[in-house]
Amino acid sequence: MRQTLQQPAVVSGIGLHTGVPSTMTFKPASNGITFLRTDLPGSRPIRAHVDNVGSTLRGTNLKNETAEVWTIEHAMSALHALGITDVAVEMDGPEPPVTDGASDLYVSALLKAGIRELDTEQPVLNIKQKITYSSGNIFYSAEPADQLTFTFVYKHKHPLLAHSEYTFEFTQQNYIEQIARARTFGFEEELAFLKAHGLAKGGNLENAVIIGKDKFINERRFPDEPVRHKLLDLVGDISLTGCKLPPLAIRCECGGHKHNVLFAKILLTNSEDQ
Repeated sequence: MRQTLQQPAVVSGIGLHTGVPSTMTFKPASNGITFLRTDLPGSRPIRAHVDNVGSTLRGTNLKNETAEVWTIEHAMSALHALGITDVAVEMDGPEPPVTDGASDLYVSALLKAGIRELDTEQPVLNIKQKITYSSGNIFYSAEPADQLTFTFVYKHKHPLLAHSEYTFEFTQQNYIEQIARARTFGFEEELAFLKAHGLAKGGNLENAVIIGKDKFINERRFPDEPVRHKLLDLVGDISLTGCKLPPLAIRCECGGHKHNVLFAKILLTNSEDQ
């Protein structure tokens, strides 16, 4: 069944890339997930769907002809993990709060607000055969399985991140315990470049894992926190299909927001019910 909130949930803070303060209010709804920029007069709600992804530069951004919202993947990941299919999100800034760089504070706020069932069903992503997508060293696959699992393989030239892989069975409890606390990450050598290009203005040692030349600058919550965060992002981006995921084995190697969204579109195209 589709699900929404029992009462509003509120999360406040600064945006990861813009550094602009924002308060996000999640309100009960029955028409899917939408984002509304209340700070922009005349703006209209933006449906959280792959068709409305405006850009994927260092995050997944949604837009329509009236407004744009940045970096929605952490909030979307939390909503999807909790099975919340319908909520009206109001924002008085351009970007959701980065919170602690993960999705756990969103999870906590949403659970505190309470979840209730609606009397309609969410469409199911009906994948009957193995679907693959590749671009260079990037590879995705999804195939029918006994249970819904996500696997991410992360490879990087940096010696501390040479090869890491993580698989988890997608249940609410597993997500909360294994994925929700994994923070975004970045490389010390990239920070000056990002800030010079107007990005990562809200990033700091409290909300991101910073990787130096030969060591992690701050403590990690998990030994393999970066790959777990990649899974957090993947869940959020794939949720933009707007569909319930059946038992599938979803695998990603070396992907990111751009290709997550492309693969979500491929899955929708190959769903027999769409």
